[in-house]
Amino acid sequence: MASILVISGHPWLDHSIANGTILRKLEASGLDLSVLYLHKSGYDFDVPAAQDALREAKAVVFQFPVFWYSYPSLLKKWVEDVFAYGFAYGSQGSALKGKDFFVSCTTGSPEQTYCADGMQKHPIKEFFYNFEQIAALSGMHFHEPMVTYGCTFVPGMSPDSVKERIIKNAEDHADRLIEQLKNI
Repeated sequence: MASILVISGHPWLDHSIANGTILRKLEASGLDLSVLYLHKSGYDFDVPAAQDALREAKAVVFQFPVFWYSYPSLLKKWVEDVFAYGFAYGSQGSALKGKDFFVSCTTGSPEQTYCADGMQKHPIKEFFYNFEQIAALSGMHFHEPMVTYGCTFVPGMSPDSVKERIIKNAEDHADRLIEQLKNI
């Protein structure tokens, strides 16, 4: 098993420029990591295998697009099934204790929309309290979330310059994440 487990929570990863770019760069980084692609299994997860992979990992990374101010239902369902009582929390649930926990995500909206006066009415950090609580409940060390903003590309409508910007920003995001993962 790899020392870093990346959970890809994008339900339609084949349509995501940013998330796909980040994951490809992580896989090519040379780090001891493995990626669990949730979209390949749909909602039918191999819970014992996922729990074994989590037990072996020293770091866990959630990679996903922000959907309705949180994570996609595919990733949420995986957490509900895998981070079970007696495994991740509870009197006997210590399998994740001491592991590093990273949230790495993308948004469709630009960064300036995530503020009190912006369209989203809140800074992005306010939408991540649930991840901090997951880490606290399971005893993981929570790292500051990494966000790449403005990743919306509509084929046939968005200019190529938008696609190029998204790829560049996603590559920069992956580089920052890789540096953090090297230091755990």
